[in-house]
Amino acid sequence: MSSRPLAALDLGSNTFRLVIAQADDCGQGLTQRRVWQEIPRIAEGLAPGGFFVQEPLARAWAAARSFQAIVAERQPARVLAGATMAFRLAADGPDFLKKMGSEFGWETILLSGQQEARLSALGVLSGLNPLPQEGIIFDIGGRSTEFIQIKGRDILATQSLELGVVSLTAQFIRSDPPKPEELKAMSLAITKSLQTLAPEFSSTLDPVLVGTAGTVTTIAATLMNMVDYDSDLVNNQVFSLLAIQELFRQLGHQNLSARQATPGLHPRRADVIMAGLTLTLAVMDFFHRQQLMTSDNSLLEGLWLLANGQIQI
Repeated sequence: MSSRPLAALDLGSNTFRLVIAQADDCGQGLTQRRVWQEIPRIAEGLAPGGFFVQEPLARAWAAARSFQAIVAERQPARVLAGATMAFRLAADGPDFLKKMGSEFGWETILLSGQQEARLSALGVLSGLNPLPQEGIIFDIGGRSTEFIQIKGRDILATQSLELGVVSLTAQFIRSDPPKPEELKAMSLAITKSLQTLAPEFSSTLDPVLVGTAGTVTTIAATLMNMVDYDSDLVNNQVFSLLAIQELFRQLGHQNLSARQATPGLHPRRADVIMAGLTLTLAVMDFFHRQQLMTSDNSLLEGLWLLANGQIQI
């Protein structure tokens, strides 16, 4: 194993993230971990089977170039980039990913929904403490949400639904602040989609519900009034349904500029946070959960573990 660090990139529909880290002394986890984030929102305006829209595409290239500058400076031994739902939906998604890999010298992989869910689960499991005996992990993205049923460290089932904060916002929210009827229509559509989850997800008797990715970590940071984001504080925090419902009510009455000024709420997430909160609450209701555990670890860490040779997909 090289003593040089390894890099992984999560090229999401809303957010691009980069991690550079060393393997720990046991070779089983990440140490000296640094994470960078950009929000190019590449899925903006994308119709299934259509082509990426020019402006989001330009933002994505700018984000990738900023990451490449970091990679060039730190010289990791390997760089693995995994692309998600937007790249699966776009007609030019595979070609764009291939071009990005060729230009920057990255290894790239276009993840299927099942692969994305598995890697997200393994990333989450690498940071959960204590490890739940039974659990449901959900990973909210810009165009899709992955669901993973776990028992200890075993992954029992995975499923990806086309539910994401960017697409839900574009479909349902027309007003600022959102009108109650817009949020209600969104919630009903989400619940209808959740009912297509495989029966085994509902068979878990008393699961710990674990949320991950930008929406959930933003909810955690906002509830904690976190001015400077701290992933260690977000990992393994538990929030009540009542607290999340109150945040939904609070932000639901604010316009975009007020939400952008809210401590813990990244300004680039302020326009999609109501979709994220609606989706989170719908998931909690679907699984009859009164509490939500949050995890900063997710697909990014799963991709790093894959780059380190610890797991396979």
